[in-house]
Amino acid sequence: MSRFAAVVLVVVLHAGCATAAELPSPSATPNPDPTSIPSANPGSASQSASAGATPAPNVQEGVLSEEGLFVGSWISDLDVPPINVVHEWVLHIETPEGEAIEGAILSLNVDMPAHGHGMPTQPQVSEDLGGGDYRVEGMSFQMGGYWIIDVTVTAAGQTDMIRFGLEF
Repeated sequence: MSRFAAVVLVVVLHAGCATAAELPSPSATPNPDPTSIPSANPGSASQSASAGATPAPNVQEGVLSEEGLFVGSWISDLDVPPINVVHEWVLHIETPEGEAIEGAILSLNVDMPAHGHGMPTQPQVSEDLGGGDYRVEGMSFQMGGYWIIDVTVTAAGQTDMIRFGLEF
């Protein structure tokens, strides 16, 4: 590949990811058609990030699932989730009445809707800590901006999704 072609390729690839400062805030400019948000991995679970309502950014506690079956909260092992650093979260899942959900099966899908991509990693629940707490390893945001973290919860024969919004 010629040097000129390589430079053009880098410029084209970089142009697809603007900085957070160049984009309008999703909370200030709601998407009138949330189903039109592109997905990073067509045909995979990442399409779920475009299926529901856009969650308010930075709500860490008491987020009700879409069907009202579960309530979720999260904390990061760092005060503010860092950029380009693999880190852990702890998810807490309970019933709307406040009872801890133990033994649940959780899966995560993380999407940056304005850019149409997910994380460079695939976060996984690595440990059931008991008391409704679950350790998630492999969280890695590669840039600032608005992210949607979908947590699909299956427990007691029921499945529902909790959507967290994160903007930094």
